[in-house]
Formats: sequence, structure tokens, C-alpha cells
Amino acid sequence: MFKKSFPTVKTERLILRKVKPEDIVFYSALSKAETSLYEFWEPHKTLADTQRFLEDIFARYSLGQYYDWTIERIEDGEQVGMINFHDVFPLHSRADLGFWIVRRFRNNGYATEAAKGLIEYGFNSLGFERIQSHCAVENAASVRVLEKAGMKREALLEKYVRLNVDKTKLSDVYLYTVFPDQIP
Repeated sequence: MFKKSFPTVKTERLILRKVKPEDIVFYSALSKAETSLYEFWEPHKTLADTQRFLEDIFARYSLGQYYDWTIERIEDGEQVGMINFHDVFPLHSRADLGFWIVRRFRNNGYATEAAKGLIEYGFNSLGFERIQSHCAVENAASVRVLEKAGMKREALLEKYVRLNVDKTKLSDVYLYTVFPDQIP
């Protein structure tokens, strides 16, 4: 399931490419509170937090675990977001899909296009038999992305996580899934 060299995934308008050390400023901006309201992880408060985040990605890369991509527009090389597979379980041929788009690039279809490309890559090149994604019930934009990418709502997980939007309460999340025979 792990690859020997980093895979670049291309879609009609996007390149999903390897995360680079010089991406630190972009990733610092990407992890701000406005982008991570409905996330389960803490937003980066300092550049050092972002540096540690990138070092974790590079450590996985050194093990041949290439599951984190920067999303770039083909037309101008502009970075618009990040997409990844996390909680990858080779024994179960399963992974979780996550994505983040910078606010000024939202509502352009980039998240959906990147998700479709990575789902196809996960099934055709990595041999996954199930790709899933957790999404806060309140996060209507991500619900739309997942559904447009061909994923189906499988479950409602009640009082599942504490989201950044309100750490005082447990929030409900949807579990979305897709299987190889469900993509065109």
C-alpha cells in the first residue's frame, strides 16, 4: 500500500503535490481558526506549531507513507488547500479523507475536484476498499463537497467530538463513505 516515490495526482484544474518545507507560511495561514472551526484538531497558534505539523508529515514521507498533498491550481501554481488520507489501515484497506481550502478559494469546486481525484487514486493505486470521512453536522459546505464527490452518508455519530467552534460540548458528526464500485 505504501509507495516508493511520491505520487502527484492531477485533475482537470489541480495538481495534488508533495508538501514542501517552503509551504510553511501557506500552512500556517491554512490552519487559522476560520479554516478549522469544525475540526477536531487545535488550530496552529504559532509558526512553530505549523513547523511541528510539517515535520510530522515529512516523518511519514520518510517512511514511504505518502498521504498528504498540497492542492495547487494548474493555471498559476497558486496553493488553495490541503488534502490527505489519515487513519490509514492497510489491514482493513481503509482510510479517512480530510481536506481544507483557504477561505478566498472556497466555492470554486476545488475541494470536490481534489476529493474526487484522491478517491480515485486511493482505489486505483493504493488498493483501498473503503474511503470514509467524518464531517461536523453543522458544516454544510463540507457535507456538499462529500456528497458531490460521490460519498454517501452512512451514519450519524452523536456526541462524538469536541469541535473548535465550541469546545464546551460534544458535537454530532456524520460519517460518509464510498466504495470502489460507487465511483464512475
